[in-house]
Amino acid sequence: MTGFAGQMAARQTPAIILAVRDYGEADLVVTFLTPTQGRLTGMAKHAKKSRRRFAHCLEPLSRVTFFLAPRRGELEFLQRGELVESYPSLRRDLKRLGAAAALSELAGELAGPPETYGEIFAALEEALGLLEEGYPPDSLLPVFLLRLLSLGGYGPRLKLCLKCGREPGGPLFFHIPRGGVLCEGCARGARGPVLPLSLGALKLLRLAQELPRDKLSRLRFPAGQRHQSLAIFKAFLRYHLGRDLKSWSFWEKVAEKD
Repeated sequence: MTGFAGQMAARQTPAIILAVRDYGEADLVVTFLTPTQGRLTGMAKHAKKSRRRFAHCLEPLSRVTFFLAPRRGELEFLQRGELVESYPSLRRDLKRLGAAAALSELAGELAGPPETYGEIFAALEEALGLLEEGYPPDSLLPVFLLRLLSLGGYGPRLKLCLKCGREPGGPLFFHIPRGGVLCEGCARGARGPVLPLSLGALKLLRLAQELPRDKLSRLRFPAGQRHQSLAIFKAFLRYHLGRDLKSWSFWEKVAEKD
């Protein structure tokens, strides 16, 4: 009996809720990020009627602890959850909420490599915490987009010109298909989308790539460098994911007055 009970015992995992949708009259399907298995999807049976088992912990962007029963088919089975952090201040500010939504969606899209799941989870948790504390989303969004892309194996190459291998100077460009910087001469005739990149934006992005995660909140992106960097990230994600992030339009709507 002891061995059987041990096999059926729930396992525990930290999680960040990415999405929740109804399934029938009482159940919910929950997509969530974990530090050991990346993105998972689970069934929360009777969650809409059980306040005790999932009290306040099934809202998107919440940091929770889930207790999972042995898997049944392709879905995890969520036995219960405990709320760790709901980020209430973040939710009251549309701009911070827009940045959080974009970062959470991207973190959920990054399928590997598996050894970086923990760092991806930690980076998203760090970003949500900073947004909750009131750090500017205008700067946190490009910084953590870059960090997440790098952890997911899509890190842009910002050191040298992709073609000639020299330190780029003068007018710079970012080559979307190859994900790196081109100098003016090498950008001429380059195949695929190429977007302008100022020297100031390049320096900030290099810092964002090099700094430890706990120092990223120090970076500030002036409006020009921010717009340029985000335009590059949007085009880069569209090219490599085959679509825009769903949350990007929300971010652009709440940020359009800048």
